[in-house]
Amino acid sequence: MTMLIKNIDKDERATFIENKSFKYGYNFISIALLLDVVFRGIWLHQSSWDLLGIVMLSALPTTVYQYKQKIFTKSWKISILFVFIFTAILGVALAFILKKFS
Repeated sequence: MTMLIKNIDKDERATFIENKSFKYGYNFISIALLLDVVFRGIWLHQSSWDLLGIVMLSALPTTVYQYKQKIFTKSWKISILFVFIFTAILGVALAFILKKFS
């Protein structure tokens, strides 16, 4: 009787640490792009909608994947709804203030 010994390259801990490192990398890139948008807008007076779009669209693949894996709860959906409503109100108010005082 022959026993097959299988080498395990990664265990759950290695996968967890790898995913955590991807999170740190993603957060770093997102914050760096947002700071670049702020810098270009304030000091160089350029619009950087392309970079801002990259930051906003970068969350789409992970959100779609998580949705397909059915990990969202009802409270998550309500939280996202409130974030969208709050962001829309904040955007309208900011646009109004900038239009009025500039």
